[in-house]
Amino acid sequence: MKIDSCAVDPLTGWPAAKVTITNRTDQESNYMATIEFVEADGTRVGTGLAAENNLKAGQKARTTAQGLQKAGTGMRCKIASVTRYPSP
Repeated sequence: MKIDSCAVDPLTGWPAAKVTITNRTDQESNYMATIEFVEADGTRVGTGLAAENNLKAGQKARTTAQGLQKAGTGMRCKIASVTRYPSP
């Protein structure tokens, strides 16, 4: 998983991270990731979730993790956790 962009919406003030999830396994899988939104001074403003289901082996998906708390312009995004589990 990688963060492609990290920005604050000028209208709402909410942070968002566009992410790419890549299934690097040999089986169809589901992914859930938590993205942390952090101010320049290190203060955590919140988190957002990114999820994709039924990603085939080698397949990529682009999605967005959206925060729901206002963030400043110096905010950055980081991957807090990623969980993968096989599709049923």
